[in-house]
Amino acid sequence: MGAEAVPEGFVAMSKLDGYMGHFGQLYADVPRRTLAVRVGEHHLNNLGIPHGGMLATLADTAIGMMMQIETERKHNAVTVNLSLDYLDAARVGDWLEARVEFDKLGSRLRYGTCRVMSGERCLLRATAIFAVLGPRT
Repeated sequence: MGAEAVPEGFVAMSKLDGYMGHFGQLYADVPRRTLAVRVGEHHLNNLGIPHGGMLATLADTAIGMMMQIETERKHNAVTVNLSLDYLDAARVGDWLEARVEFDKLGSRLRYGTCRVMSGERCLLRATAIFAVLGPRT
């Protein structure tokens, strides 16, 4: 597989609006609850490695998107807590996979975890709590 090849099972997502429109092309493998991106120059910090905020954004976005899919898009939810452990660094060109698992998808709170992987290396471990939004009044 070439450096720019997309692994089997991943599908390019439609470009997102707002902040995420600047993030880069995202790919999803929904059955595996995984969101992926290839590291580009625009993701790097001044040390030449992906910025911690980039990895945090990937994890938060992956958990939120996979929650929406898992709950059939019933009731939007927003992040109320995101805890991160940075474990390793990636390089330009690396394929990063944000693999999501759920602990509980309640009616008021949803709990998820994510590991951002580059091959077999875990770069980041995240836990998140999302609050389910009620109807606007």
